[in-house]
Amino acid sequence: MTIEAAMTVVTALFRPHMEGRVVRALHDFPEFPGFYITEARGQGRGRGAGGAYKATEFDLTYHRYLHLQLVCHSDIAVEVCDAIAAAAWTGHKGDGVVFSTEADSFRRIREIGKPKHEVVK
Repeated sequence: MTIEAAMTVVTALFRPHMEGRVVRALHDFPEFPGFYITEARGQGRGRGAGGAYKATEFDLTYHRYLHLQLVCHSDIAVEVCDAIAAAAWTGHKGDGVVFSTEADSFRRIREIGKPKHEVVK
C-alpha cells in the first residue's frame, strides 16, 4: 500500500462467536487487509429485556462485542464491509454494525525510514 492511493478505514462491531467466520472472510481477499480486534462492551439503540435498560450505579447492562478495525484501498472498501456483514450475520437483533470512513493519510512506519533527526538521549 502506498500513501498515494485512496485509503478507507473500516470499523465493525460484531458478536464474539462470529470471529472465526469474519477472519476467514477477510483472508479470502486477494490482498489481505491486515486488521486488529479488541473486545468491546456497549449498549445499542434497542432496548433491554422489558423494553428498557435498567441501569443503576452498581448494575449496568452491556452487550459484549468484538471491535475490528482495518485500513484498505478505497476501491474495495464496500466489498470488505459487505464480506464482514455477511460473515457476522446471524439474523438476530444485535448482530452489530459495520461502517467506513476515509483515511486522510496512511503510511507504514517501516517504509518511512529512519527519522532525519535522531533523538538525543
